[in-house]
Amino acid sequence: MFSFVLPMWESDVTAQAAVEQSVASNVGDVGSGALMAGLGGSVDGSVRGESSRYGFSVDGSYERVFQVSLHAARSAPSDSVSARLGGGAGWTLSPRADLSMAAAGYLATRLGVRAADALAARDPFLYGNRLQYTLSGGPALSITTSRRSAARLELGYEQAGALSADDPAAVGIDAHTGRAQVSTSIDVGALDTLTPELRYEITQYHHALLDTELTRGEARVHAGAALLSASHELTRNASARASGGVTVASPPPVLSSRDAVIAPTARVGLTYVQERYRLTAGYAYAYTSLGPRIGFGHEHEASIEASFRPARGGATRDLLVTGVARFSTGSAPVAANPPLHLAPGAPAPSSEGSLSTTTALAGAEIAYPLARGIALRGGVDLEFVRAALDPAPSAGEAGGSLRSIVMAGISGTLSTDRHRTVRRDPDSAWDDERRAAMIQGMPSGRWQPPEPGRELDDRSAAPGETAAAGETPRETPTARAGDVGAPATRDAR
Repeated sequence: MFSFVLPMWESDVTAQAAVEQSVASNVGDVGSGALMAGLGGSVDGSVRGESSRYGFSVDGSYERVFQVSLHAARSAPSDSVSARLGGGAGWTLSPRADLSMAAAGYLATRLGVRAADALAARDPFLYGNRLQYTLSGGPALSITTSRRSAARLELGYEQAGALSADDPAAVGIDAHTGRAQVSTSIDVGALDTLTPELRYEITQYHHALLDTELTRGEARVHAGAALLSASHELTRNASARASGGVTVASPPPVLSSRDAVIAPTARVGLTYVQERYRLTAGYAYAYTSLGPRIGFGHEHEASIEASFRPARGGATRDLLVTGVARFSTGSAPVAANPPLHLAPGAPAPSSEGSLSTTTALAGAEIAYPLARGIALRGGVDLEFVRAALDPAPSAGEAGGSLRSIVMAGISGTLSTDRHRTVRRDPDSAWDDERRAAMIQGMPSGRWQPPEPGRELDDRSAAPGETAAAGETPRETPTARAGDVGAPATRDAR
């Protein structure tokens, strides 16, 4: 006879549904636009035991597209779809060790992509509709080595591609990426933390851009990086972070040189959190992937996210304004196709060309409460994508696109936890997915999916309680790849 004890599980589930109407337009294509009407919804939940934690989140939307265009022959998508899936689990192996697993998936058509979508891939050379996807996930092991230090080992895998597209050549897997990272965080004082880390990743491209005539093919890039990150708490509400290091990568496949690429990596950031306000800003430079259909290159990226609740009081707690903006510019060498016939005495043209990319994203949303769990929503989303090749391809420059989407709707929220039917103050939303995406999506470190169900508001667990999955007891999570500002072992404010 075997005896067992069923643990006492704590769980909660929250569901939200919304009716939305949107207007989309391509600013660069005068006379074209679309009206969209549809539904959106989300479900998330978590189950917590004495030494384990499981969570999930699912959200998506479907909108019917009614094209408004002066160009009768222009084809347009009839549907707009977007979906996001996240899952996570964590186990306390010992008082000093935690094992966690996290995974995320993303699926969207061209009109379903929004500025806050961290896993979205944007290709400036693609036109028309495309159902793209991204899968990401992996395990992480956190070990508290002393009162002032902790170590973390992470493994990850990411795949990007498309299930369907107007262009048949744009269907299939675009890139696979495998990565590993080891880091340790050390408190060197009451307000400072140092985090040395080592990273390695290998990326296999199936549709990398090879030359200025837009030829695509296979490419494989190995990249390793050594970084030192530092964070400092400026005041009770503000903290700064900075990191620097070097990246060594295999050379682009289109160049004659076989020398490795050696490039610096740097990032600075600032976070300000108060009762009704939250602001996170950062800048980064790195040699990294410019996109699953482009390849590696040098990239500058700046981003900012703000969230604030204008009015005080419980009656207006759901009145929340959020915004996110990101700007990036990148460059990469590609092969140039020299002309077959040269004038007598003319110098031989260079066999190397260059690619430059520019991406600017901005999104804002406001939610106004009508009753507990019911709110009016409105938002705007802007996307600008442009690429240029030198020398220009024979078919002409790819140009750029500027798309805008204005949205209005009404949403309702139900939850087994009554507190989840109202918005949290900005200073308590440390587990907000867009904040994590903005910080961890910077080029020197790949975005890591947040673990659904984690309550970072409970980051200072009482004695005897179990910390969230992937966290060490009574401590904040060990700094992840790219989140150099999160102290590894100091109690969060």
